[in-house]
Amino acid sequence: MPIKIGLIGKTNTGKTTFFNSATLSSDEISTYPFTTKKPSISIGYAITLCVHPEFGVNDNPRNSKCTDGWRYIPIELIDLPGLIKDAWKGKGLGNQFLAIASQSDALLHIVDASGSIDSTGRITEVGDGDPVSDFADIEEELTLWYQKILEGNREKLQKTIKSEADQVTAFTELYQGIGIKQSHIKETLKTTNLEDKSFENFDVQDSKKFAVCLRKISKPTLIVANKIDIPGADKNFQRLRERYNDMIVVPA
Repeated sequence: MPIKIGLIGKTNTGKTTFFNSATLSSDEISTYPFTTKKPSISIGYAITLCVHPEFGVNDNPRNSKCTDGWRYIPIELIDLPGLIKDAWKGKGLGNQFLAIASQSDALLHIVDASGSIDSTGRITEVGDGDPVSDFADIEEELTLWYQKILEGNREKLQKTIKSEADQVTAFTELYQGIGIKQSHIKETLKTTNLEDKSFENFDVQDSKKFAVCLRKISKPTLIVANKIDIPGADKNFQRLRERYNDMIVVPA
């Protein structure tokens, strides 16, 4: 099966335009909020040099294709409805968005580098919006959703840990519905220094720290600074690179 990559971001950041270009699709594009009301799924291709000349063999790929020495690797792209504040509570299309986003192996976070959308995703004057804050807003929604899963099942989780499962197994079972693996849980507990702390002693700060780390580890994310051709977008691109210097930020 191809790798699944979800396109996330606020409304009007250009997610569907990006999706159409990457997959040669023709989904509706408009400036009114929530033009994308349900996920669209299509196939794009990552292109890289094929290794068969290096090994001196003739290839016969089964999961991709080779043309003139170039390997075309299929990637399943998912165009998701735009997020708004309090999506983790179910506001807007939040529940639908988060349920589908959770099935992705990785995420492309599309932001409007030109700053031509406001904090709610509505079109505004170029430069009035702030893509740095837009990125932070969406990340916070994802983190709060991860935290909600943990805190919303606290009593059940504590009983499971006490009666039949170790902490790592219990956490894995809790999050397995959104594609979380045991290795993600182990790495998160180690990174946050919570591996030796009993869950019943987790306070709100601990669960937030756990959620932030698990989200980053389980859904690797690349920032796409979209609309880079609009004057002034280059400055916001640099701001994004400086603020999120531990992530890959690419212009589009």
